[in-house]
Amino acid sequence: MTGSKRRSTALLLCQDQHQNPSSIRTGKNVKLLKKLNKKSDGDHKKPNNPRKPRTALSLLIDSNVVLPMAKVYYQNKAGVSLKKGRITRDGILCDCCLNSFGLTAFETHAGSTNHRPAAFIMLDDGSGRSLSDCHKQVDGSSTNFKKVSKVQINGQYNSSCGSESPDHVCSVCGDGEELIVCQQCPAAFHLKCVGLKQVPKGLWFCPSCCCGICGNGVEGCCATCRQCDRKFHSICLKMKTKSSEYWKNCQVNWFCSQSCENIFSGLENLSGNPIPISVDLSWTLLRSNNGDSDHDDKKKLSAALDVMHECFETSKDFYTGRDVAKDVIFGRESKLKRVDFKGFYTVILEEKGDVATVATVRVHDGKVAELPLAATRFSHRRRGMCRMLVDELEKQLRELRVERLVLPAVPSALETWTKLGFSKMTDEDKSSLLLNYTLLHFQGTIMCQKLLKTTHSPC
Repeated sequence: MTGSKRRSTALLLCQDQHQNPSSIRTGKNVKLLKKLNKKSDGDHKKPNNPRKPRTALSLLIDSNVVLPMAKVYYQNKAGVSLKKGRITRDGILCDCCLNSFGLTAFETHAGSTNHRPAAFIMLDDGSGRSLSDCHKQVDGSSTNFKKVSKVQINGQYNSSCGSESPDHVCSVCGDGEELIVCQQCPAAFHLKCVGLKQVPKGLWFCPSCCCGICGNGVEGCCATCRQCDRKFHSICLKMKTKSSEYWKNCQVNWFCSQSCENIFSGLENLSGNPIPISVDLSWTLLRSNNGDSDHDDKKKLSAALDVMHECFETSKDFYTGRDVAKDVIFGRESKLKRVDFKGFYTVILEEKGDVATVATVRVHDGKVAELPLAATRFSHRRRGMCRMLVDELEKQLRELRVERLVLPAVPSALETWTKLGFSKMTDEDKSSLLLNYTLLHFQGTIMCQKLLKTTHSPC
């Protein structure tokens, strides 16, 4: 928060105290003003970090949905107010102790175990809105207003993907502002995120729409690997293999390498076959192709989605307007690579037939697999369920010769993933990874990875 914003915050406090002298204790207000003034002085000495990740609360403030230092309170399911505080960019400043808490921490501080902080933290302005309602307001406004400008090749968007409009955010970093649009698909990018210094002349194709051999844009007749989804010019394949027969076999169920074929067949063999972990626990890999699966698998996938919704607020992508978790679990396809979730599998850990822990995984190739979503029912937590699910997943990935597993960790869960052997990626490694692979990641998360040591059988 800048010095000017802190001074305006202090003014808001003074006005509020003048209008409602009984609502705020003067002694604590003085302490709060001193605390803000002290931080304001520090702002002149130490500039804000422009790379600091945006928090859920700062998003609401930046979107003008709530004001800095807006009053809130945590209520239980009976509607009783447990704790009061004020919204800041970094957290909720509690009235009783003047400590700043994240949403989940403020819920714990209030003595609640609902595990849905945004739904039970209410604005104390008479509107009856929760923070969850405020986030829905932000999501709704993003679909009604064009927030970014785009640099369009040759002055217009000339895509072969039908009526789909260009994306509103960069497929690499997730931010908006000025974007360059791919000629072949709806994907958009910042110039710097794809290694460009200026807008290229003529046609430009994003990395996903370029040939895996020559690196040029792919249009018309091409082959696409069923596992890694990379595209190849037919002429490049003919020249590389010195065979026209090879191209004839590239039309259906084609794989660009033996590694991709082995991974695909290995995952298909695993899918739907439970692996016993203990007497009461079983581990199962499930897949839904664009919503198409048999009745039993669909029931388990629906149960997995229920676990996700129990643990996380529903997140809708503003390009599709759909629930991200649901689209991932049911393998929803799209011509926009960023929200194309084909190839995703859902891993479930069941205890006596009940789904306890779930995770989503996508194996891109022999080098990278991603684990963007993982959740455990509240009734099964603190029993090592997530560790057992991940351990078995890593075992199966090693057998498929996959080199590393990556995931986006929320800051509060970073320590947990570190205990499971994951480490924070460097900015250079992260940029290289996101340029070469389209991963599902979220703003404010920390990209982590774990190298999987494979045991090669002797020749």
